Amino acid sequence: MKKEKIKNIIAAGSFDQQKILDNLSPEERSAVGSLKHWTFKDVIVHSTYWWDVFINRLQASADGKEVAPTPDDINPINDRVLQEHKHDSWETVLQKNKHVRESAFAWLDKLSEDDLNNANLYDWMHGRSLSFQFLGNCWHDEWHFASYLMENGKRQEGIAMQENFAAKLQEVQEWEATAIYNLACFYSVSGLKQKASASLKKALTMRPELKEWAKQDPDLENIRAETEYQELYKE
Repeated sequence: MKKEKIKNIIAAGSFDQQKILDNLSPEERSAVGSLKHWTFKDVIVHSTYWWDVFINRLQASADGKEVAPTPDDINPINDRVLQEHKHDSWETVLQKNKHVRESAFAWLDKLSEDDLNNANLYDWMHGRSLSFQFLGNCWHDEWHFASYLMENGKRQEGIAMQENFAAKLQEVQEWEATAIYNLACFYSVSGLKQKASASLKKALTMRPELKEWAKQDPDLENIRAETEYQELYKE
């Protein structure tokens, strides 16, 4: 059942989050972040906020209420959330995060497999199924987890975490190509150009419609001058 796969992937994300938490130094735990340099506490606050947005949308839809669209530019939202919560205690941050993850599991229990697979259930889903949306939140978390590790002297650990999670997502058929594409983006911003080009080629072979977006995706800027990238657009 897809529902059980989603639960397992959410649990895997929670495991990765806890692994980082368990290995934070006293300095990392006490640090106060900035808009340019997030602490791991900031990462968890950010994750909690967007899970909460998703859960609130599910509840609003269930109640027959209108759901406001997400702004095109979410950076001001992210900055505001960081500023509002950067002095929150660890206890508060972790409790809120635990609550949204429990809420995500509760919603999965309430939703049917048909609901999860229906790409037209609600307008705000923009043609993507709820299962895709759940897993998108999971990927979003892992991107930040891996990025935090890499920015804090644990580059290989961050790469391994991202690769392992991408492999898990590929077990869900509708996410397979997207997981490979997103991994290409991660490799690109991390300076792993050969891996980025190889993953992008594989993703575009599976989903050619991604080609136009890949031309403008800022995450792929690092590889646009590469021969392997340019070959993808020669016909």
